[in-house]
Amino acid sequence: MSTDRTCPGYAHLFDLVLRDQTESVTRKAQRKKKKDPANAKGTATAAESSPKTADQRRVGAYQPTASSAIATTAPSGFILTRPLHEAPEKQAVDFFFTNYVLIPRHPYSRRGYLECLLPLYQNTREDSLLSLATTATALVIEGGLPSTQHYRQLSRSFFGKALVKTGRAIRDPVESVKDETLMSVLLLSFYERVLATSEARQISGVHDTGAVALVKHRGKENGKSELSARLLLAVQTQVVSPALPSVAAILGGPSPFGKTSAALDSLRPDAFENAASRLTSLSARLSDLMAYANPILKNTEAFPTEDQFVEILDYCADVEAQLSTWPDSLPADWAWKTSHTFDDLPSQQRKLYVYNHRADIYHDIWVASIWNSYRGTMLMIQYLTLSTLGVMHPPPTSPYMPKIGAAISKVQGLVDDICGSVPFNLGTKTFGGPKDRYDVRYPNDGINKPSSDYRKSAAGLGGWFMVEPLKIAAKAISLREGQQDWILRQIERIQRIYTIKKPINDPTGALPSPRCPGGRG
Repeated sequence: MSTDRTCPGYAHLFDLVLRDQTESVTRKAQRKKKKDPANAKGTATAAESSPKTADQRRVGAYQPTASSAIATTAPSGFILTRPLHEAPEKQAVDFFFTNYVLIPRHPYSRRGYLECLLPLYQNTREDSLLSLATTATALVIEGGLPSTQHYRQLSRSFFGKALVKTGRAIRDPVESVKDETLMSVLLLSFYERVLATSEARQISGVHDTGAVALVKHRGKENGKSELSARLLLAVQTQVVSPALPSVAAILGGPSPFGKTSAALDSLRPDAFENAASRLTSLSARLSDLMAYANPILKNTEAFPTEDQFVEILDYCADVEAQLSTWPDSLPADWAWKTSHTFDDLPSQQRKLYVYNHRADIYHDIWVASIWNSYRGTMLMIQYLTLSTLGVMHPPPTSPYMPKIGAAISKVQGLVDDICGSVPFNLGTKTFGGPKDRYDVRYPNDGINKPSSDYRKSAAGLGGWFMVEPLKIAAKAISLREGQQDWILRQIERIQRIYTIKKPINDPTGALPSPRCPGGRG
């Protein structure tokens, strides 16, 4: 029956409670229960005697009643409940799990540690190291919203408490070999990366170094389980990926990253390997290549010999050949296809989000990220090849001259592929922080709408996943006119979305400068 009243809507996101009964129906049901006490007693007894599964236990986190909470069922069957009007840290943890941890992903793309968090977190105490590290990370992420920037200050309090407990844990012979301790150190590293990037300052990397030390201390005996193996892969990825564009690996002489990755490889169980782990192992060779090449190319006292030039070029070709086999090992559903979702937008508006009509669709946001890791590594090889030829200055008749054109062509293709992944990661979003917005459009196949899980992961992680690939792509030479400007505008867009204080669009200094002898650029 219509009463001509307007629904005021829900006052807050967390006030949304699913209600499929009117007050009248509820009262009627309650009266019926009072008339049948035996049935009510039997139901209560059954509920009390029914044992809780491991996935339904969450010690010390939330204790809501059924009438004042929302339940979110994770892919694993874990039920995350939250009371209404809860403390900021509770809301932040809920947002963190819902938008970063509990989203399904392709099993071959698992190389991070967030997918390992749930089985460790759900049975931990509220005052434990892992709980404190998780809360600090959740607060610093949600603090990226303009309306919740005060969460960043609160996150520092939890971070400080976690640091104190970390110091105790790593000195304890029992705690230091636990998966919970290693996971906590990785989360503290995640915290540092988010905060340092937002404030445009250098990442210290102390937690990455600590994670490597912990893994080596644990040894192979403490890394046989699948969870431990995944954490080991996460540490390996953590030290290899930042090494590729780092100044230390390029300008600071010998790099430890490739050797560290090889040492971690030896600790990983032989049976544990997927597409992501293979790429990480292959990419580690690039760090060794740069560590060898840069001291030679940047030596101002002695000009490299022709044998040294040839050795660097052969080394580049060898690493590239090995990396080139990686796409052949991927499952069919890792292939991407171009969407025409944005074709209906006005031309000028479409150019803001799409470059050269490329809006590629991937299996999920993590598959797209791993593809871009591959492209970034391949780009670095081409840059090093061009830098070597630039110093070498081969004559026009040299057999090495064709390498210049080939490298430039590969660079253009790789950069086009990175640009083509931007719409999938960012959609049409230009502001609003890591939360999804209903008015943001994402590419689709024209049949199925973008899923809720995909939208949440793109809103929360898409921009972060694109920062490094775009910075590497922006360093390219001989791109089409206007392409580098488009790339820099996308980096500025990420800066606005995640409220990064200072521009991150300076691509100089962090990568080897590709030179184009006798060519364009």
